[in-house]
Amino acid sequence: MKIAFDLRRIANPGIGRYMKCLVESVVSLDTSHEYLLIMPSRGAGAIEVRALGVERLTSSAGYYSLREQIELPAILRRHKVDLLHSPHFLLPLIRPCPAVVTIHDVIYLACPEDLPSQLGRVYYRLMMSAAVRLARRVITDSEFSKRDIVRHLGADAEKIEVIYPGVGGEFRPADDPATHSAVRRKYAIGRDYILYTGIYKPRKNHAGLLRAFHRFLALGGDADLVIAGPMNQGEVELHRLACELGFPSRLKLTGFVDDDELRVLYSGARLYACPSLYEGFGFTLLEAMACGVPVVSSAETSLPEVAGDAAWYANPRLPEEFGNALYRVFTDSDLRTALLAKSAKNLKRFCWERAARQTLTVYHYAQASARYPQPGLGHEA
Repeated sequence: MKIAFDLRRIANPGIGRYMKCLVESVVSLDTSHEYLLIMPSRGAGAIEVRALGVERLTSSAGYYSLREQIELPAILRRHKVDLLHSPHFLLPLIRPCPAVVTIHDVIYLACPEDLPSQLGRVYYRLMMSAAVRLARRVITDSEFSKRDIVRHLGADAEKIEVIYPGVGGEFRPADDPATHSAVRRKYAIGRDYILYTGIYKPRKNHAGLLRAFHRFLALGGDADLVIAGPMNQGEVELHRLACELGFPSRLKLTGFVDDDELRVLYSGARLYACPSLYEGFGFTLLEAMACGVPVVSSAETSLPEVAGDAAWYANPRLPEEFGNALYRVFTDSDLRTALLAKSAKNLKRFCWERAARQTLTVYHYAQASARYPQPGLGHEA
């Protein structure tokens, strides 16, 4: 079987990591198939595979464009592809082969404020609805996202497989003191710190975290609050709120950081805080756990499914409660030790090799006759 991957968004820091880890794992696990990697003009070297039977080509067709609806089917036809996997939600409406699509979440339907353009939301719904209808199988990251896909898109639950992603090997404790010192100097971090990573969006609840941090300080906590990720217009708003709450010098906004710095920031944190109100999956929780950091988390949406019993949960809509949780985990050494022990066990549920094996099974289901329903894969222990 010749399998094509649409990897044109490989440069995106979120979806790109999923694409890279999945494709590298699938190709290294199974060499009986041929693979076609459809890459963007920039980023053609992002996938590190040396196996035979792997072909790369670049496409300059923009995402969400008319051109992709013409160019991608032509590529699939020309290269005699048997199956297309789109690890993002978009599919060509007309294809010469069956398709599998990964839908990580339906955030723009569940949280329309994340996509202010009404036209954009209409297009998003139409293309996502088409994907769940036209794809032979749908992969998603969590049972929560599966329920949301069914609820928002009316998808057939029988064709949706939940496959937990793994945690990239780059996320592990960083132990070099000189590297930690350099990163602290770069971002003017002068104390122990609480870390949160995530682009500025209303559902990420950055403002709620600042209010919870204010409660943490009122209880006697002594820390900086470090927020990593693109803030855009949020930077001004968060600095303004920090001034109102009386701790402007303790808020450190790093902006975008690469994986090397991110690993150091995780590893150096006293704890990781996730106050998010909506996540299709909780990658950052697992990344923090993999770097040896205890986690205080919201119990909203998919987060308890991902963190299991390895996080300390608090209501992110109640700053006093969330702040109390931050203080408790920050100061209670026995609780921290217990959470870290549970984190090590929890991480075993998330493995890229297992995800690749389950994904290959989905490919075989997808190529089989669509007239007969196939059993679900379930989660391996």
